[in-house]
Amino acid sequence: MVHEPDNIMTCGKPLGTCLRIIENFHGWKAPGLVLGLFMVDLAQELIGPQVEADAIVETCHCLPDAIQLFTPCTVGNGWMKILDWDKFALSLYDRRTKHGCRVWVDLEKMRPYPKLYKWYMRLIPKKELPLDVLLGIILEAGRHVLSSQAITMTQFHDRVKKTGINVCPVCNEAFKATQGSICRACQGNGYYEGHRAKVVGN
Repeated sequence: MVHEPDNIMTCGKPLGTCLRIIENFHGWKAPGLVLGLFMVDLAQELIGPQVEADAIVETCHCLPDAIQLFTPCTVGNGWMKILDWDKFALSLYDRRTKHGCRVWVDLEKMRPYPKLYKWYMRLIPKKELPLDVLLGIILEAGRHVLSSQAITMTQFHDRVKKTGINVCPVCNEAFKATQGSICRACQGNGYYEGHRAKVVGN
C-alpha cells in the first residue's frame, strides 16, 4: 500500500486527493501521470497563481492528462497543445506576454533513484518493478527529479481559431470549411470504412 500523506499539498490540493483524482480518471495511479502531477505543481508555482496560463506538452503519453486534470487547459478548449516529441516536458505560459516556464524530467537528477531511472528509460520489465514500489519511489522523489527554466514562447502559442463551416454534398455532414467543398472522408482521406447497418429482427 502506497502511503499518501495529506499534509503535502500539490496543485492546491492534498496529495492524497490528487492521487485519488488520478485513479478515478485513469482507472489506476498511472506512474507517468503521478510524475506529471509534480511537474504541473512546480510549473504552477513558478508561473504564479495570478497568470491565466496556456500549456504546451511535449509528449502524447500521460502528461497531457496531468495538464487536463490539474489546470484549466484542455484539448477541447484549445488552451493546451500537444507536441509528439516524446519528451517528458511541459510549459505553462502567459498567453498575453508569452512569458512562462518549462519543466522537464532531468535524467541526471533521476540517477539517485536507480529503479525510477531504469523504469523511465525502459530498461527494466514492468513485472520486475511492482506498481506500489514504483509509486513509492515517485512520491519520494517528487520534484527532486525535475528541472525548470524561464522561457519566452516563440511559436505554437497562438490559440487555434474556429473557421467557417461547410456542409459536405456527399455525406451531408458539417465540416471545417478550410478542407474544401467536400469533407476529407468523402475525398478518400477518411480513417474508417463504413458498413451497411444490420436491421434488428431480419
